[in-house]
Formats: sequence, C-alpha cells, structure tokens
Amino acid sequence: MISTDGRAGDLGLVVGVVGPADLVQVVEQVRGREFPSLTVRSLPYPDEAQAVELVKTHRTEVDAWLFTGIIPYTLAREAGVLDRPATYISYSGASLYRTLLGMLANGQDNRHISIDTLDRGQVVEAYRDAALPADRVQVAEYRRGSDSDRFAGFHRAAARAGATVAITCVRSVYEELRNELEVIRLSPAIASVRSALQTVELASHGHVSADAQVVLGFVDLSDADSELADDISALAGSVFSIQPGQYVLVTTRGVLEQATAGFQQLPLLDALSRRHLWAHIGLGVGRSAADADALARHALSRCRSVGPFSAVISIGTGSDVVLVEPGTGAGGGDAPVPVMVAARRSGLSRGTLARLKSIVDTHDESGVTAGDIATALNIEPRSARRTLKRLEQAGVARPIGRVLAGTTGRPPTIYRIRLE
Repeated sequence: MISTDGRAGDLGLVVGVVGPADLVQVVEQVRGREFPSLTVRSLPYPDEAQAVELVKTHRTEVDAWLFTGIIPYTLAREAGVLDRPATYISYSGASLYRTLLGMLANGQDNRHISIDTLDRGQVVEAYRDAALPADRVQVAEYRRGSDSDRFAGFHRAAARAGATVAITCVRSVYEELRNELEVIRLSPAIASVRSALQTVELASHGHVSADAQVVLGFVDLSDADSELADDISALAGSVFSIQPGQYVLVTTRGVLEQATAGFQQLPLLDALSRRHLWAHIGLGVGRSAADADALARHALSRCRSVGPFSAVISIGTGSDVVLVEPGTGAGGGDAPVPVMVAARRSGLSRGTLARLKSIVDTHDESGVTAGDIATALNIEPRSARRTLKRLEQAGVARPIGRVLAGTTGRPPTIYRIRLE
C-alpha cells in the first residue's frame, strides 16, 4: 500500500507493534512466518507508560496498531490517540498451563501462587488441565483502571498471605518485584499472537470496520472441523483457523441478529453438538476491532462455565446473552440425551451408560447420589463422583438437591440424569 503521508505502505499493510522488546520480537517472528501481507513497525518500550507517546509520535507511519498487552492498549485508547484500527494480544490459560508444567519440572510450588491479568475462569481451567488444585491460587483479574502499581500491590499482599510465587503478565510488575519476591513473567501463547495479527489484518483490510457494529467470534471445539466453514455461511461471515479446533469468525451485527432470531437461538450449536465433545462460541459485538475482540474473549471465557455446548454473545453494554443447546448447560439436563450422544460427550462407554440408565429408571424423579451409583456399578464412591461430574459437564446430569436427613458430614448431592 502506497500512502501520501510517507508510510512504507508499498510493502503491504503496516502494523505498529507496541510493547516490550522481547514480545515485539515474538510478533515479528510470527508475522514473518504466517502474515506476509503485513509489515511490522516495531516500537518497543521499557515501560507501559510510554505507549501513549509512541502512538502519538508514530501514528502517521502505520495503518493499524497491535499492543502486546491490554494495559498499554487501554492507556492509548483512554488518551484518545487511537485513530485507526487497534487491538491487543490477550493472555490465555494455555500460557499459564505451560508455565505450571515448567514449575512442576523445576520442583517449584505451583499450588499457592498469585497471578494477575487473567480471568479466574482461565486460571481454574489451566489448573484443571494440569490436574492441580486451584483452591489456594489468588487471582487479580484485569479491570478498567488496573495498572502496574495495583498489580504489584496485589502480589505483595498475596505474598504476605502465604503465596510462594507471583506470576505476572506485565513486564513493569516483573521488574519491580523480581528483587523482592519469587516472580515469573508470563508470555502470551503463539496462538494468541496469531489471533491478534489475524484481527488487525482483517480490521485493516476493512473486514472489520472501526465505524460499524461488527462481530468477532472465537470458536473452541474438541477437535478440528472441516465442515465449519459451511456452517458459518449461514452467518454470512468468514472463518479462519488459529490452530486445530480453534477458529476466528467475522460477521456483522445485523446478520447475527437475523441468524439468531434476535439473539435467542444459534442453530450452529446444534450442528456442532453432533460432531464434537464440546463446542464453545464467544461472540463480541463492538464498534471497533479491539472492542469486538475484547468482548469475544470475555464471552468465550464465560462459555466454559455454562456448559459443553454453549454460546455467549457480549454486546458491549454490560450484559451478555447466553445460548445453550437444548438439554445442556447451566439450566439444562431435563431433555433426554441419547446414550450414543452421552457417550461421545462424556467419554464413558455405552455399556456403562446403559447400566446407569437402568438405575436411573428405577429411581424415577427422586434422583440418584454417588452412593447409589457406586452400589449399582460396584465401584468406589470416589469413582462414582467422578462419573457424575463427567455427566454433569456433558449436560446429561444436573444437581437438584442434597440428602439432609440421616447423614453426617457433608450431605450427598442428588443428581437428575436424563438418558434415552
């Protein structure tokens, strides 16, 4: 692209990358491998506070902005200096999971930590994937107005409360604390860098307009899906693969409202439920690429707590629309689920589920407990509890109460299981 103001546009779209030098270099490497149509204008800083001045000084040299974290992006946005498409790299639970495994290999305590910036749901998921308890983990999620001073203060307070390691996504926090505490600096996953570059490329080419109500979505599936592009055609949008099972989709608000009957249902979920163990769709509706991107990430994070097949639409007004496949999710569990589908979702064998169905049928509407399952299947109570948890996560079972009479200790949970 050749511009009239002297930008090096003849080399393609120019993206100003703002962040610490090491993360800017990572963006350069991913861009070089996967985004030949983009040209990077590297603008490293030693401290987030310099982001605003860098944007002011170099904004006539770029077509779009990519920040390596939410804090410098927010500083620039609130300063009113962003006059072209902009987004930031989001830190994901995958980054934390990788760090947890590294700590385990090094013999470090990874159970009692403090961590900033990430959503609590992302942290809990990373710990679950690593088969670690998360009950002693302290989290300071990013909120509007969060800065390095707040995060540093949080980690110091957590250390006084017994946290043994501080994990931060902010370089200035790391620099401030590294001589006081045992601190680890988290770096974004390559998939997150790739996703951010994809977003800014779409924005710069006009697929995502900063002046329109646009929709950016993240689709997280149990495995890769060659049919997804055909399914997305109903949304009149485009879909791009980030990595196997993870996709970015782009459409507009008008099309999304029409396809979801006014944000009431999403037929795409039904199609995905027939092919996958889980399907989470986070959709963000915003006036700019960065707004839609941030809302979509929030929506996807919330999906994971709703159910195995769920979509959340975040429309930027402080409210979310939660959609689930009938019979699944937080409010589901009452629509009967075929044994074949339940086996695919839960990972349990059809034989086990057939035996469970016969047990459930004898209890009718009263529900069953882990003790009932353990006795009928001749397994340990702990195994029965794990079985029920897998069924709950698969949308086949849901808790309906507790046994309060004639028990000591923690009352057993009663579950309603729907199988056909």
